Amino acid sequence: MDRDYKTGKSKSVGLFSGIEIEHTPAHGLQTLFLARNDLTYEQITDLCKEVKAKAIYYGANRAYVHSHHMQVAQIQKLLDAGYYITVDYPHSLHAQVKEKFKAMWKNEKFIPVCSIIFPYSEEDDQVYMKLDDVDFKATGPGVWTMSMNHFKQSSGFTSWDEYKQDEPIEEKTVWPIPTRNN
Repeated sequence: MDRDYKTGKSKSVGLFSGIEIEHTPAHGLQTLFLARNDLTYEQITDLCKEVKAKAIYYGANRAYVHSHHMQVAQIQKLLDAGYYITVDYPHSLHAQVKEKFKAMWKNEKFIPVCSIIFPYSEEDDQVYMKLDDVDFKATGPGVWTMSMNHFKQSSGFTSWDEYKQDEPIEEKTVWPIPTRNN
């Protein structure tokens, strides 16, 4: 993902830190953002100490990998150590993510962020958002609807400019991203 950082624009940042600006329970906390999925528990906690992070954000820059085999045990261990943990995943994986993280789903420091991509939202105030069930009376008590305009007025908004304060972590001096030998 090509985005702005404190040091400028980049597509290749795998690790960065900053204050969590999105309106979740980790809002305002120094956070280690992971846009890569190959670090060990020890590497993550070492980085947290280095940047004084109280929160860890998996799936930064849309880098969530659902098939990562270490995530559940690693995240549980980080929760046990007192960190806030955000897992940012695409809406299409919601049922699988909920099943994968069911043991920690209701932990107050576990923050599942179900990302719904909605381009050109400024043009669609008349659209109504609907949280629906899989079928009539199947898994919930009913449906919820809200206009896009009302949603925008009542939800926490984060401007793109606010993201510019995140600082990349120099990875070549930490752990290089593994490359395949062809």
